[in-house]
Amino acid sequence: MSKKCVKCGHTLPDDASFCPHCTTVQTEKREIKTPRRWKRAALTVIGILILIAVIGVAVSMYHRPKAYEGGAQIDYVDKDKTYKVLLTFSEGDGVTGHAQGERTDTLAEGLDSALPCQLYVLDQDTGKLAWEEFSKEVESCRVDTKPADGSRKMEYIEPMYNESFPNAAYTSDIYFTSESGTNDIVWTVKMKNSDTISLSTRLTIEKLPAVTYHAEDTSMETTEELQELLDSIDKEVSSGTPVYLYLPAVTYDGDITFGDHTWEINGSTSGDTTTTFTGTVSLKGLNGNYADISGIRFEGSSGTGLDAYCFASASECSFEGWDTAVYAHTGGWVNVTDSTFTDNKIGLKFDTSMSYGSSPNYLNNTFTGNGTAVCIDNLPGNEVIDFAGSTFSGNDTDIENKAGHTINTAKATFE
Repeated sequence: MSKKCVKCGHTLPDDASFCPHCTTVQTEKREIKTPRRWKRAALTVIGILILIAVIGVAVSMYHRPKAYEGGAQIDYVDKDKTYKVLLTFSEGDGVTGHAQGERTDTLAEGLDSALPCQLYVLDQDTGKLAWEEFSKEVESCRVDTKPADGSRKMEYIEPMYNESFPNAAYTSDIYFTSESGTNDIVWTVKMKNSDTISLSTRLTIEKLPAVTYHAEDTSMETTEELQELLDSIDKEVSSGTPVYLYLPAVTYDGDITFGDHTWEINGSTSGDTTTTFTGTVSLKGLNGNYADISGIRFEGSSGTGLDAYCFASASECSFEGWDTAVYAHTGGWVNVTDSTFTDNKIGLKFDTSMSYGSSPNYLNNTFTGNGTAVCIDNLPGNEVIDFAGSTFSGNDTDIENKAGHTINTAKATFE
């Protein structure tokens, strides 16, 4: 077959690409478009931007504040170091890195007490205490108590460094009564880099029913009657049962011994007469039993006024005329507040092998005209003995600290 020229109409071979008569090109012209290199560049730019965004998100995720939540212990990573952060009520456990997720204590009916909840920090790799470097990175540290259903909210003080627990980063005293029940002790530590650490431990207080004796109902007018009552209590009342005594406003001559119970011993006043002991009062509690004494006058001419072999506290009492007015020895400890010591050879004496983690405050006492107001022969532990609000006046020696124990007299008055 043949084809015709697209211009002059002459017959041409099928494969002719131009006309020999008029020289017209027989191939249809097509527009040749220049390649669009900008699309490839745009795709490249978009890919780079996506990569930068992914890297940015990854960096942001890595550096954004982290929340660490655990029970009584977590591992906290800061830069290239890992810290073990834990809660406990025991200094020994804290130093060795053992958290205490819960604790149950018993408390006599009607009484109140406190426990120091402590936060410890150790280097995860070495096991050594690291609270000093950790604390430099802390912005704030708070505590709260959350009572369980049917329990009462426990009071607390905000956490701070406490010289009585020098190995702990922070300590918060938790206050409770026999009715408190169970509370979660919740700690929140905010770091300067905005990380947050949340820890909690649980404290349960079980109430011990008490046996109560009132002067109106029980014969205790004389030393013999009182000692007979105490002897019968030793025989008939379990040593785990707290005993409350409300003594009459009489004078007890001769020595008195309180045996192995938790005691609350309350004096009274009638007119010008106050419950008075003129002989030695010995406290023999064992295995955690203790004594609270209030409103009693100890008036002697020699010997020891209050002789403690266990933990004891005395408030609003007076001690006068003793060789040693209050003596904590062997495994004993006596905490005294709002009391007076007058004309004793030694007012308050420590010569004990036991240390206690609470009640190191000897507040608002008055020491007047004593040979030695306070004598510390032996006293282990780290408790800082604080005499805030106490007055020392006219004593030959105010404080004789043979043991070199840490004391604080910054808020005491010396005249």
